[in-house]
Amino acid sequence: MYTRLSICTALAVFMISPGLYGQTLTPQRIVDAPTAGSLPSKTVMLETHLFDGGGVTQTASVAVTDLIGIGCSYSGAGVIGAGRVTWQPHAAFQLRIRVIEESLNSPAVSIGFDSQGYGPYIKGAKLNRFRTKSRGVYLVVSRNYRLLGDLGFHGGVNYSFEDDDGDKDPSFWAGIDKDIGHAFELCGEYDFATNDNENKSITSNRGYLNGALKWHLGGAFTLELDVKNILRNTKKDISGYLDEQPEPSRELRFSYHKTF
Repeated sequence: MYTRLSICTALAVFMISPGLYGQTLTPQRIVDAPTAGSLPSKTVMLETHLFDGGGVTQTASVAVTDLIGIGCSYSGAGVIGAGRVTWQPHAAFQLRIRVIEESLNSPAVSIGFDSQGYGPYIKGAKLNRFRTKSRGVYLVVSRNYRLLGDLGFHGGVNYSFEDDDGDKDPSFWAGIDKDIGHAFELCGEYDFATNDNENKSITSNRGYLNGALKWHLGGAFTLELDVKNILRNTKKDISGYLDEQPEPSRELRFSYHKTF
């Protein structure tokens, strides 16, 4: 099973070559939710996400062109620690296509697909899903401004295919990112989670409010601290324990990008 987790890492490492060091990228994520931004052509990004419960998600993304990006990811809960590791049952895939470039008169618009959810994968009757559902198919709009640096506003709609709980509604999100000098970036997002508010086993009737501080180290590396589920929605772990008032989750991400 560990071999599957390393597939995304091997893909990125194999393709990395000198170049692009020091280039600042437009954000492809707010915290969890995507933006309409994309990687520059022939760029590969490797990202490691450490989430609560000793979980690890590894993602590799490649920009086929300036407008089209693809990726794959795989995760497991309990990877860090001494307990049993619970892997997600399938590798996840990402596709993003920017259909409208940002201009003075219009925002950027992207469509995409992402089957990677967040947190552990929970199996059971009427579940079989990530704790936070994967995005599925989505459309996102982004608009950037110059205000003491870069200021971005983002909003989107998505439909997740993780609907064993019977909640087949679309969901919506909105977010903002603001750089602080050349090295830091503050981000915040709110996901209405309207596709996860009917089944009381995992309820999101307050939505998900997440924040992040990103530190861009030398241009090619980014260290990110996330604070997630600030509104303390009910959540369920892989053992079936239901936490009605969980503390917000502090999580780390590391990313690295290069041309190939």
